[in-house]
Amino acid sequence: MKKLACFLAVLSSFLLLSVPLAGYDNSPSNLKFILEALWAPATGGGTWTTELQITNFGSDAVHAYFFPRGAAGSYRTIHNLWLPPGNLTSVIFPNILATLQALDPSFSYYGKVGALMIDSGSTADKIQVSARTVNGNFGKTLPGLNWVDSNCANVGRPMMIQDLRQNSTYRTFVGCWNTIPSDMTVRFELIDSNNGLIGSSFTKTIAEVEFVSFNPFAEAGVPSGTYDNVWLYIFPESSVITSYGLMSFASSANNLTNDTYAHMAVQFQ
Repeated sequence: MKKLACFLAVLSSFLLLSVPLAGYDNSPSNLKFILEALWAPATGGGTWTTELQITNFGSDAVHAYFFPRGAAGSYRTIHNLWLPPGNLTSVIFPNILATLQALDPSFSYYGKVGALMIDSGSTADKIQVSARTVNGNFGKTLPGLNWVDSNCANVGRPMMIQDLRQNSTYRTFVGCWNTIPSDMTVRFELIDSNNGLIGSSFTKTIAEVEFVSFNPFAEAGVPSGTYDNVWLYIFPESSVITSYGLMSFASSANNLTNDTYAHMAVQFQ
């Protein structure tokens, strides 16, 4: 695993910029963040794989950084993932982690889930990125997010994820990626349809650039029971750096078919 010093220096240089890296929150950008990429056996059979599409608006080689769950403080760097043959050309990697495995054979990507940062190679060149995770006929899509405050929770900037549920049909997991070179302490609360707290609030300290995933109902102390029409409150309580911050999403899966759905975090206020 690569150590963080060089990567954090790169992130810190972007943090010093006083203006967003893109004209709009979803404009092409030199950095794109995919909140979940996996290549792993699926509950009920089959294998989850993440397909990645990149469209370029420049000419530099595109690089990838992979942040696996359970490896706080480390990441993988893959240089020259793709050299665009021309402007506005696109490429699809049917299983991006298998591609990274071929380019980086010293690390085992199979059985892993984590976050991806795709780098256009220079601030002058831009890209758009999209991911689709599939198992047979089922799957979900995730957009490539820009590194802007509106996509991140931080102190004074809480977020929420809607339509979480735990019942005989669905199970839910949440993924969070701390995108900054600063540890964050984050409080989470599951809220019912009447603005009531479900179970107990829980707090996690998420290390710098760490990716974590968890079952929010189990964390709240209600691992069983039926809960519908629920949303998750994401409230960062401490962070040395208050720009950018925590990107989050949820995935609800059908217990019968294993089909899955993505739920993106949005700003709470």
